[in-house]
Amino acid sequence: MSYRQRAVTCPKCGFQFDILYARTISCQGCNRILSSLSCEYVKCPRCEFEFPLSRSAAKAANVLKRWRPSI
Repeated sequence: MSYRQRAVTCPKCGFQFDILYARTISCQGCNRILSSLSCEYVKCPRCEFEFPLSRSAAKAANVLKRWRPSI
């Protein structure tokens, strides 16, 4: 999956970021992401605005949910 497929733009501040980065930094400790890895929201790492994912970003998030590192 390429960066372009995982890229999300915050509707409040315009910051463009990788959904994987947001899940790691901004969503850390969130009860929704901890209870099920399929949260339909994302939080901007810059302004901390939380917003629903677009359909393409949600698809990327689901792919990341199923990803397992190769050993």
